Amino acid sequence: MSKYDFHHLKYGQSLPPTILTIFGATGDLSADYLIPALLHMDEHNLLPKTFKLVCVGRRPLEAKSYLDFILKKSHVIKKLSGAKKRQFLKYLIYYQGNFKEIKDFKNLTKILSDQDRPQHVCYNRLFYFATNPQQFESLTTILKQAGLLIACQAHERKVRVLVEKPFGSNLKSAQSLNKLLLSFFQEEQIYRIDHYAGKETVQNLMVLRFANSLFEPLWNNRFIDHVEISVLEKDGVGGRINFYDRTGAIKDFLQNHILQMLALIAMDEPYNLTAEFIRNEKLKVLQALETLTAEKLPLRLIKGQYESYAKEAGGKSKTETFFALKMYVNLPRWRGVPFYLRTGKRLSKKLTQISIHFREPIRCLFDGCAANVLTLQIQPNESVHLLINNKIPGFGIKLHHGNLDFSYEMAFKGEIPGAYERLLLDFMEGDQRLFIRSDEIEAAWKFVDSITESSLFKKLPLRFYKSGSNGPKESEEFMKKDTKKWWAK
Repeated sequence: MSKYDFHHLKYGQSLPPTILTIFGATGDLSADYLIPALLHMDEHNLLPKTFKLVCVGRRPLEAKSYLDFILKKSHVIKKLSGAKKRQFLKYLIYYQGNFKEIKDFKNLTKILSDQDRPQHVCYNRLFYFATNPQQFESLTTILKQAGLLIACQAHERKVRVLVEKPFGSNLKSAQSLNKLLLSFFQEEQIYRIDHYAGKETVQNLMVLRFANSLFEPLWNNRFIDHVEISVLEKDGVGGRINFYDRTGAIKDFLQNHILQMLALIAMDEPYNLTAEFIRNEKLKVLQALETLTAEKLPLRLIKGQYESYAKEAGGKSKTETFFALKMYVNLPRWRGVPFYLRTGKRLSKKLTQISIHFREPIRCLFDGCAANVLTLQIQPNESVHLLINNKIPGFGIKLHHGNLDFSYEMAFKGEIPGAYERLLLDFMEGDQRLFIRSDEIEAAWKFVDSITESSLFKKLPLRFYKSGSNGPKESEEFMKKDTKKWWAK
């Protein structure tokens, strides 16, 4: 068995001097994902040799009390040794400031500039907006007014910004956000994150397709019957109820995670592995998504809501916590191939899975032939499975349907980098391949708007389902009418 080597792909120590400034440093995202990712990267020497982390929040804290606050707040970090804590504190600067006060940002300018002076180091300046998108405008405006968007010129250092989702709530708002950011930054400076892109199995999609002669010749409508993408969640909405009730499952998951996975499945082979060519191919897929007309929408979409949701939302609510959608990609490779997409809260299990269903043999010599199915499990156990037909030992010929399995956990003993670790490292390196370009965002929202802004959308019936179930029964019937069934269970 192979052991995963954290230095196999990246060498953080070779990165140029870097200052990473996180806005929203006391929030759940920082506590559960960003700080744990940076601690883990530090443990494996993946941070730049010359590195500073500036955490900006409104709480009156210092570096040590901030780290103690994060350790207490985090649901991920179980314990941290004194030695590791002291090591991490060498990088850490905590800055208390108001995102709307120019005087606070001028003080921050002095702090960042002071890091350059002692040893005449010029740092790359990286800004992580781990805040509500409504704060992006004030942040970027004041950053510019405070002179923080000008990097050290002596060594051609860079300024970059990373923004969290949700990136807009519809096409119009996404275009406004893009216009805002592009008025302060060039496209190559902007990193729009979708943490699903950092998961190993999602990244493995391109390797699986383009590095194996077995699959790519069959990756088209001649051999593939249909594709399923299921994102099943066991938990409810939790503390996101105010945001979620304004958003719903379609805007929360379809626009980003699911459509990004679909784009990787359906894209053509890029000319090379640079960010530009990969994103160009993904964009072609997103622009080719078939618009759902008023006639098609009732036949292609099921909306659901778990039974206790309205009470959690404080009364009546028509927000969907589940959807099942049938759609098509209008490209020659995929003509006539349905894509079945599904996500929901309060379901029986937590499971994210992509399954590629190949056509059954046109003529099978044996009784009981089953279609081959390639399954990529994204979470909880990152793995790949190929369903094939085999002979059952014994007299006569009877078929057994079994999997050829590949498990990351089994094949690579030890720890595997988390999604945020990979994305943070790519951000530091200036690698945009796993980040989303502005035209991709807008193409995805254009398709989602064709659903959510349709006059029929709110009139579609809301199908209720029990917590811990597989969703509304109508979603099962939805597949049966096409003589299919959901593969992810």
